[in-house]
Order: sequence, then structure tokens, then C-alpha cells
Amino acid sequence: MPTSMGRYRLPLSCLLLLTPLAGCEDSSGRVERDIGLPDFRTVDAFADTTCIREPEVCDGEDNNCNGLVDEDDPELLPRLFDDLENCGACGRVCAAENAAVGCRAGRCYITGCTPGFNDQNGDFTDGCESDCIISAGGREQCDGEDNDCDGAVDEGFDTDTDLSHCGGCDVVCDAPANGAPVCVGGQCGLGPCDAGYIDLDGDPANGCEYGCVPNGVDEFCNGIDDDCDGTIDEVADMALPENFCGEIGACEPECDGEGGCAGGERCNAGACVLMAGGPEGDLCETDDDCRADHPGYACVARSEPGPDGPLSVRRCTPRRHAPVCDGDRGFRCLRRPLWQGGDELGLCDDADNDCDGRVDEDYVDQLFEDGANRSIPRTCQAGEGICLRTETYRCADDGDGTICPVRPAAPEALDDDCNARDDDCDGLVDEAFVDAWVDMGGFQIYAFEAVRPGATAEVPGLDVNPDDGVAAYIESRACSRPGALPWANVTWADAEAACANAGARLCTAAEWQRACAGAGGGRAYPYGVDYDALACNGGENDVDPASPGLQDGPLIGGALATCETEGVYDLSGNLKEWIDEADADLRAVRGGGFETNVAAGLTCVQDSDLKPAIFRASSIGFRCCR
Repeated sequence: MPTSMGRYRLPLSCLLLLTPLAGCEDSSGRVERDIGLPDFRTVDAFADTTCIREPEVCDGEDNNCNGLVDEDDPELLPRLFDDLENCGACGRVCAAENAAVGCRAGRCYITGCTPGFNDQNGDFTDGCESDCIISAGGREQCDGEDNDCDGAVDEGFDTDTDLSHCGGCDVVCDAPANGAPVCVGGQCGLGPCDAGYIDLDGDPANGCEYGCVPNGVDEFCNGIDDDCDGTIDEVADMALPENFCGEIGACEPECDGEGGCAGGERCNAGACVLMAGGPEGDLCETDDDCRADHPGYACVARSEPGPDGPLSVRRCTPRRHAPVCDGDRGFRCLRRPLWQGGDELGLCDDADNDCDGRVDEDYVDQLFEDGANRSIPRTCQAGEGICLRTETYRCADDGDGTICPVRPAAPEALDDDCNARDDDCDGLVDEAFVDAWVDMGGFQIYAFEAVRPGATAEVPGLDVNPDDGVAAYIESRACSRPGALPWANVTWADAEAACANAGARLCTAAEWQRACAGAGGGRAYPYGVDYDALACNGGENDVDPASPGLQDGPLIGGALATCETEGVYDLSGNLKEWIDEADADLRAVRGGGFETNVAAGLTCVQDSDLKPAIFRASSIGFRCCR
């Protein structure tokens, strides 16, 4: 009977005959012969051809006998998914220069480059277009070479400000005398001077050549270059102390009026001094006559009544003028006999040495964070890591300035535990920790999935503030050790950085598969050829058999002895593992996780489990290679 597309189907009885019989002719008088095929042959009523229905393929023929050639048929689409000759469309051949190619999801992509070539721009159409040779492990160095073959040379190195590459690679700015080097505009120069030194002559070539500590005041009479200008006690900018000659502190008077002094003494300006013999003993000719009695006296002429009228009489009189400079003893009040040698710039001793009512005022910035307010003591530290101790500054025992009394604690012998602490107090953290590596011949791989510093069987890392209810683990270097919860919830970039901090890198796809499937690639699973649901921590494994139901979650590294191959644990299940394989902005994971229930997702051979590089999940971790 007639069918669509102008075709006719003959009766099965006719098709089974080797010779034509009556009734086995179609309306055009043609006779069909049977050739032993099932009854799906049709006869074109208008052409002398026979169509045998087969699945449609990309060959320019109407394979499924529907009148269309290489049509977009649901039966055909799956064949275009990974066909290198017809990738995504019939006749679309995957081929690229200097490259090995593949077809995935109907898209051509580069699987590898010919030795000596790289796919620098990520464009499939021009293949592996760069003949740049990766060097230095693919990490850019400052050496004038494109080490990572990204088309840029020495990127990431700032030759304008980098002290190690100032103006060019490996041009090091040496430390000047008593100061710190700087690199500005690619030129080495002099930075901040060390404490106690200044650059007086402005010549960076000789560094900070002048030993001097600015006191934060104008020049003061003390035999010290207070303003660090190279001149001591210069008169032009000499600063006088406030209320220097008052009657407080060390200058408090020892007597009042005429009382309180021994016989033969009298009270002069608060000090008991000897009287110069006899009632006329205070007469003088010169100042020296008075200074012998008291340094605060001067021989002053005054008018006094006399028998024949006013007389000019010279008597020793207390001086009342400003203090004088006495070199390294500081200012001196001539009329204050109790003045103590030195002033606040010379002593830090909890005493008012300059008689101005203030104690150690010239040291408040060294003793207190808020200076004259004196409410926040200034702190100082000593030691590194767990040896770090903090104290507050105080006056030195001999009064000669301030000191920091802190002493660091004693260090431990070695920093060989992955705990994010500087146990030996040398400024480095976990530098002596030895990771568990397994040699695969040509490369090494972590024996266990990476763990955070401080991870144990109970917690997945060291929490900075464990009592605040917020999990904030220290994430510095990756560590390989058994008996600890693995590092999960990590992005691809953070995993890569954690391996780099451990002197390693993420494993390549080939390295990961070699460790899982063996040297010959014969293992479908790390434990053998046949799938065992309980050998590794996949979705069918119960991490808490004592509780009702099936619990999924990560186990500590090496918990399942059956999930091991050549000394490497948990390559199947537990956590999926980031590897160093990319497809555009996607990154690959391998090995399946504790929630993976499909056997195919737990095998050693995988190539399509891709995630965004910024993706993180409780079932994704990593391990390192080198």
C-alpha cells in the first residue's frame, strides 16, 4: 500500500522469495527480490533503486530512507558528540596545526601540543601556534624570558620599585650605611635611616652617616645636638625651659626667709648660704666676691641712705635673671642651689630634674603611645612565633633613656609539625615538616589528600578563634599526612597556591591517572579491575556504621586500607581532587567523592568532570605533585 514520500512497501511473502511470483509486483510493475534482510526494505516508486534503512551517518547518503541526507536527526546527534571527523556537524573535522585534538560535546579542543609548541592564546583554530619553550617549571622568573609562554616577559616583577630587580632583572639595591635602600623609578636610593642616624650631608652614597637622635624639640642646652643639625647648643635657636627657675621638683627651697638655717648661715632665695664674716660681709667689689659665697649672687650697686645723702653701695644680691647654659650639664639656675646636674633630656628617672613640675616629660613619646596624655603605655616585642613576648617601655635603671625589658621565650628544637606555628621561633612556619610523598618514577605524589595546617581527626585545620562559632581555618601550605581530615571547600586557585607554598604544584591529569591506574594503566580502580562499593569512601560507604541509615562524609586520610595503591590512598572517593587541567574557564576534578554513587564516577579514567575555577564544595579537595 502507498506510504509517505512516494514509497511502497511489498508484502513480506514477496520479499522472502528468491524469484518473482504473481502478486509480488508493485504498481509500476517492478518485482523485488529478498536478500535475507529483515522486513524494512522499501522500494522507491519513481526510481529504479532499493533503499535499505540504516542509522543516519555523515556520508552524503540517505541512510535511514526518509528522503533527507545527513539531516539533523536525533539518531545522528549522539554520533556527532565525540566524532573527530564530524564534530558537532557533518564534515566538521577536528584538526589543528602542531596539536593533538579531541571532540567533546560537539566542540573541537586541543588535548596536547607537539613538543616545542604551546597553545598560548587558547584559540583552537590556529592550534599550538607558539614555539615558546616553557622553563622554570612554568612559573615566571625575572630573567628576560617568557617562562610560562603566555606572551609576556617578566610579568609580575616591578622593576620600578623592586629592591631585587631595580631597573632590571637581578639588579639588587644594596643596603646603605645605617639605613634602608629604596627603588624609585628603577633607581636605587636611600630610604629611611636606622634609629639613631640621619643623612646630614644629603649624599645617599655614604648612607646615613651622622649618628644623632632628634629629640623633637628645638636646640636645648645639654651638650647634645637636639635638632640633629650638626651643631651643639647653638644660640640662634636655643630653647629655654618653661618655668625652669621655679620652686618645684629638685628646685624646691630648703629654707624660707631667715629661719631654718644653721648658725653663720642665712636663707638666700630658698638656700642656706654662709654669711661673709661680719655685718658688712655682703659688701663686694666684683661678682667673683659674691660667687665665692653663692653662685647665685651678683655684686650689684644700689642707692642707700648715708649721713650726707644717698650713697652707691655694692652688695651681693641674689640674681633673678634667666637660666644660663652650662654645656653638657644643661641649663643652670644661678639662684637655685638645689638644682641637679642634667635635665629631662639627660635623665629618665621618675624625677623632676628641671624643676618644671613635670616628670620625664622629654620621654613621654618613648614611654606612651599618646604622649603627654600618658594613658596608653608604649609596648615592645621580642622573639618570633610562639616565642614572641610583649612588654612596656620603661626608664633605664641608670636613668640613661628608656629600655624595652622584654625577653623572648625559649624556642622548641624543630618546627617539624604542620601546625601553622613557628615552633622554633626563626620567622619561618612549618619549614621542617616532612610530607608523605610516594615516588611514581619521574614525579612524586602526595600519599594522602592534602590537609590544612593543624588538621586532626576531629577538626579540618587550626581555627584562629575556635570559640567565636565561625570556622576560620589557617590556610597556608598544604600538608600530606595520615590520620587527619582532608582540606575541603577549596577553590582551584587556593589549592594551587597551597601546593606552591609546600614547594609543589597540582598534579597533571596524566600524573593523577598514572598513580591511580598503575604504570600500565590496567587498573580501573586504585584497588583493582572490578568495582568494590566498600573498598573506598564513595556514596555507598557508610562513614558511621554505628548510627541508623547511611551517612556520607569525608574520612581521615588512610582510614580505608583497601583504598590504596602503591602507597597512595583515597584516589577513589572521599574527596574529589582538583588537578591541573583546564577547558576554557573550567577546571577538572578526578576520583569522585563521598557522595558519588555511580561506579563510573569513581574510576581512574575520567575526562569530563569540570567545574568553574572559583567553585568550592564540601566534597572537593586536592593533592599535590612535584
